[in-house]
Order: sequence, then structure tokens, then C-alpha cells
Amino acid sequence: MTNLEQQDTAIKPEQIVDIIIRYKWLIILPLCISLSVGILYTVFAKRIYEASTSILVQPQKVPLEYVQSIVSTDLDRRLNTISQQILSRSNLEKIIDQFGLFEDNTDMYLEDKIQNIRERVNVKIDQRRNSDTDVFYVSFRGEHPERVQRIANTLASYFMDENLKVREAQVVGTSEFLDSELQKIKKVLEEKERILSEYRSKNFGGLPDELDSNLRTLDRLQLQLSDKLNSLMQLESSLSIINSQVLRTKQVQEGSVIEEIKTARSETEQLYELEKIKLEDLQSKYTKNHPDIVRLTKSVENLKEKIEKNEPLDQVNNEQAHSNQVQKNKIVTDVDNFLFEQKLRSKKIISDIKKHEADVIQIQKSMALYQKRVGDTPKREQELQSLNRDYNNIRDSYNSLLSRKLESDIAVNMEKKQKGEQFRILDHARIPQRPVSPDVQKLLLLSLAIGLGLGGGVTFLLEFFDNSIKSAEQVELEFELPILASIASLKRPGKNYKKTIEMVVFSLFSLYAMAVLSLFILLNYKGVEETIRFIKVQLTA
Repeated sequence: MTNLEQQDTAIKPEQIVDIIIRYKWLIILPLCISLSVGILYTVFAKRIYEASTSILVQPQKVPLEYVQSIVSTDLDRRLNTISQQILSRSNLEKIIDQFGLFEDNTDMYLEDKIQNIRERVNVKIDQRRNSDTDVFYVSFRGEHPERVQRIANTLASYFMDENLKVREAQVVGTSEFLDSELQKIKKVLEEKERILSEYRSKNFGGLPDELDSNLRTLDRLQLQLSDKLNSLMQLESSLSIINSQVLRTKQVQEGSVIEEIKTARSETEQLYELEKIKLEDLQSKYTKNHPDIVRLTKSVENLKEKIEKNEPLDQVNNEQAHSNQVQKNKIVTDVDNFLFEQKLRSKKIISDIKKHEADVIQIQKSMALYQKRVGDTPKREQELQSLNRDYNNIRDSYNSLLSRKLESDIAVNMEKKQKGEQFRILDHARIPQRPVSPDVQKLLLLSLAIGLGLGGGVTFLLEFFDNSIKSAEQVELEFELPILASIASLKRPGKNYKKTIEMVVFSLFSLYAMAVLSLFILLNYKGVEETIRFIKVQLTA
């Protein structure tokens, strides 16, 4: 007889039934044991209850277009932070003392108690699709339903309080940080403003924006210098003329001409020279149409004709001689007056020349100053650009920080008035009715899997290694010989009785397995406590 690997034909359903019948005890006994262990564990194991509170993450009430929240951390990170704070040693010690946990375990270390509590707290986030709102659950597990419910609600309230504290601390911390940075950059900005102001004051008049004004001033000074130089040349020319006139007058008055005044010819020439000097003086003052100039011009021309004709003055009559003598005396007086006037004019012209020379020097100094300003303008422009660039960068940073500071102040007020993102309890934790541990459904499936797997595995191994011949077909396949006849097995005395007892016992085990399986199903449907209570009622009825 070959084993199952050596059979070329597929196993028939009747063969499977035959295998199950032959190894029925190996199948039913592990199943009964597994179900019994499972039901005993389910009934007598510690019952762990779980209470959960659902909390809605409500977005801020003020639209983001008006006030931008400065709490930038996402929900997962913020919940992780809050969880670490709530599950801290100090908070868990408060919960242990408040609810009297571990009163029966006085020998248990505090660190183990805290670790046990941490393992029993669970925070789960339910991020809903196509929605801007999030929901998370805070659950707690324990043996006492009422205590579990109260601890779950307490943890939820802790989460809400800590969220407000965390958000407020974050916005306040951000506002304080921005304020400190704003003060620092304000000092730097004021220092830059001071440096820029001192630079402008120090280089006032030579700044790039004053270049056009400096060039116009330089042109104006150039014109003034030209006018002053022209005026100076005119004054010097006038002074030269006056000096020449004075020199000639003195020569006429003090020279050899006075020695020859006794002769007529000398008198004529002297009178001519004096009249001519006086005419030149008047011409320097008045126009040619002036009456004195007209009169002197005629007189000079008459005297010139007499000199050319060589006519002496003594040919005139006595009255005319007396008149000429009076005129001579008058001329001498006029010459003296002329010399005095020319001296005064000369002093005034010299004074004007000195003043013009001083003005020229001052204008040249001013021109040199403005030329230096114009020449230094590129250098000043580069320096001013560097200062303005630093100042503008710091000013932009200051304005940006100031804007953020104002936004953070609004965000702080929004958080203090609880207009920002908040946690709101959707469902408070209720007293749990069904324990989450032991899990009846999982235990049922596990018991069935262990019982049937163990029995089926042993059956498969025994059948796999069993080489005995169990049917006529195996003989034909094994020895390739036709079977001519078969002899039925002999019935021994008492075999039917033994078989009947075996069937009864197997039926009892099968009924037990069914009963345990039904009890398992009832425990899964109604719960352990309700099922036990139901059984007690039925037994006492």
C-alpha cells in the first residue's frame, strides 16, 4: 500500500470521510480540550474594559483671511506633545492618587505603576477624508467600568486644558520672541539712522542729490568771477588814466611851462594844455553833448588854432588881457581842485580795487569748494549707497518683524478669547458594558483553529506515514493484479457492544463540543457578564 504522496489518483470524498471516521478521536478530543480551555479562560480571565471619549478639533472661528494663526504645528505633532505632557510622571501620580489605583498592589513600584498607566492610555486620530475637521479619541483600559469611564473623561479634560495652554504658550512665546527681536533690530536701525544722519550732516552740500545745485552754483560763481575780473580791469584802467592825468597836470603846473608863462606863446600853450586836461576829465565823466564839454571843446579848438597860427595872447586888448588873467587864475584854481578830486577818486578806486580783489579771492575759494564737492560726488554717492543699502535692508527687516509682531498680538488676543482652534468633546466616555479583553470572538476562532489544526495535523501525519492496505483498489494499484474475491472481516464476540459504547461516548464528546461552541457563541453575542447572569437565572429558576 502506498502513502498519499504515491497515489496518482485524487482523494475521493468517501476516502476523506473514511479517514475522519478512523481518526475521529484524534479530531474530537483536541477540539474539546481547546474549546474547554478557551471557555475557561474566557470565563475566569480578568475582564478589561475600555472607555473612549471622542474629541472634535474645531477650526478657528475667525477666518484665516483676517487673522492668520501662528500655531504652525500640525495636529499629530501637537497631540504627541500634549500626550507627553499628560502622561508625565506628575500627572499620572495625580490620577493614581485621585482614583485610588493599585490599592491592592502596595508592593508595586511607582515606576511600574506609571508605566502600566501609560500602556493603558491610547490616543487615536481619525482624519476624515474630504473634511477640514479632525476627530481623535482618548481611551483608557481597566478592570472597573465606572473607574475607567471617569479616568477617560478626566484624560479628555486634561487634553482640552493642555491644548489651550500649549496654544497660548506657543503664541505668547512667539509674540515675546518677535518683540525681543524687534527691539534688537530697532536699536540697530536707530544706530544706522544716526550714522546716516551724521554722514549727511558732515557732507552737507556734497551729496549726490545736490550735484545739480552745486553745478548751477559753480556756473553762477564763474559768471560772478568773470564780472568781478572785468570790473577790476576797468577800475585798474580808470586808475591808470587818473594817474596819467594827475602826472600830466603836475608836469604842466610844476614844470618849465610855468617859467614861460610870461610870454604870450607860453600862456597860449599852457592854457591849451590845461583846457585839454580839463576836457579829458569831463569826457571821462559825461557824454559829448554836455554843455561844459561842448564849451571846452570849442575853447580847446580855438587855442589850438592860435598855437598853429602862432598868435600870442598879448595882442588882445587890456580888457581881454585882464579877462585872460582872471581865466588863468581860475584855471589854476580849477587845476588844484581837479588834482584834489582826482586824488579822492584815486583813493576810492584803490579801495574798490581791493574790495574787488577780496571778492575775487572769496569767489575763487567758493569755486574751489564747489569744485571739490562736484569732484567728490562719485565717492560720496558710493558711500551713501552702501549706507542706504544697509539701512534699507535693516528697515525692511524691521517692518517685516513689526508686521509679524502685530499679527502675533492679534493671534494672542484671539487665543485668549478662545476664538482659535479648539478641542470640543463630541461624545463623553460612558460606562462600558462589554469588556474588550478577553476577546470572545478571537478566543473562539483561536480555540477552533488550535483544536481542529492539532487534530487535523496529527491525522494527516498518521495517514501520511501509514503504508497499510485499506481497500481492494490499493491492492490492484500496488501489485497490478486483479482481485478475484474478497473475504469479509470476522466479527468477534462483543465487538458490536464495544462499538455501540464507542459511538455513545463519541456522541457525548461531540455534544460537549457543540455545547461549548454554543456557549462560546452566546458569550460573544451577549457578553460574559450577561451570559453568566442568564445562566444563574436559569439554574435558580
